[in-house]
Amino acid sequence: MRERLKVVLSFVLIFSFSSIDSAISPLVGPIHDHFGVLLDEALWLISSATAGIVIGVLAGPALTSGFRVSRLLAWGAAGLVAAHALFLLSRSFAMALLFRFVFGLSCGTVASVMWWLTFHGVAQEYYPAMIVVLMSARPLATAIGVPAAGLAAARLGWQAPLWALGICIAISGAGLYWALPAEPDQKKPPRLGRVLGEYADALRIPYACAYYAGTTVNRMCYFGIYALSGIWFMHHYRLGLESISLALLIIGLAEALVNFIVPQMLKAFGHDRLFTGSLVLSGLLLPLFITGRLPLAWAVALAAVFMLLDRVYSMAAIITIPQMFPVMGNKTTFGSLNTLTAWLALTLISGFEARYTEALGIGAIQRVLVACFLLGSALIYWVQRETVLGKAKP
Repeated sequence: MRERLKVVLSFVLIFSFSSIDSAISPLVGPIHDHFGVLLDEALWLISSATAGIVIGVLAGPALTSGFRVSRLLAWGAAGLVAAHALFLLSRSFAMALLFRFVFGLSCGTVASVMWWLTFHGVAQEYYPAMIVVLMSARPLATAIGVPAAGLAAARLGWQAPLWALGICIAISGAGLYWALPAEPDQKKPPRLGRVLGEYADALRIPYACAYYAGTTVNRMCYFGIYALSGIWFMHHYRLGLESISLALLIIGLAEALVNFIVPQMLKAFGHDRLFTGSLVLSGLLLPLFITGRLPLAWAVALAAVFMLLDRVYSMAAIITIPQMFPVMGNKTTFGSLNTLTAWLALTLISGFEARYTEALGIGAIQRVLVACFLLGSALIYWVQRETVLGKAKP
């Protein structure tokens, strides 16, 4: 019972804080009204949080080695709840940015606890379930949590659904703290050299640096589309909050549901054809819808297929990490690298969009997103070709 509870509460916790982060984009309209800032400046609320997440995830493996994980979870969950509440109560945009940074720092700490729990804190038979939680909670937050928050905000105000998600964080965090296993009191305090050393060792493995660089740049396109989505739908199609939320619901559901059938698709088509085919097709679809020239229904449909394909080639690549890097060190570090590159990508691209969308125009931002996809995908494909393609088992 306790093992199953760990899995369920982990999902609720990740789903809740991921929904809060992703909901900022469609809520740019009411947020810009609340704080009196430009639409694109509201995106700084995303990059300030993700900057904190990057720091928290970076330090995560050393923190879980140096402190009791239950204590880390308690501080992380308390930081999430307190910072989120202060953000919602704030009228100052500068203070809101600070609270969002603390929220992100707490997110990064909790994310590292989730990887520790996956590898060391659940019974072996629940390990696959925890992997499913880590891979599916954020896409499901995008598919369900964000549209639900947008639809609720259109009727109840933008803060109401965010308060509800904060309560979910508090309840799931407290329950997970109770369910965590006992640990030894004696642990080695983390040192800066140790924090960076584990990542340096991982990136010294042949092709690892190129793969994670490619993943970061590729993720900048993926997250950049979501971060810009509120402004993008308002600019090209003049949609309001409710219509934007419904469009994101369609896109997110397609992306989320495919997560559960990628293993079956790998068996049916084989890694080489599935990975290469989905990557190439993504590159063909992106320029078709990103310009906003298609009718709305077609644009939403193609965006949904693009995001669906992103899940396919991303998961196919992640599954082959042991084959790409057969000399693996600390598995928690490689898990954290997957999380770290994603949040680093979101930090960089959301900050870029917040700074330059008004100055350069949305067309220039769209071209940057296409360039990020092409460059990042080329690096990922090169690493796969050198290490896996033609060698992976079907």
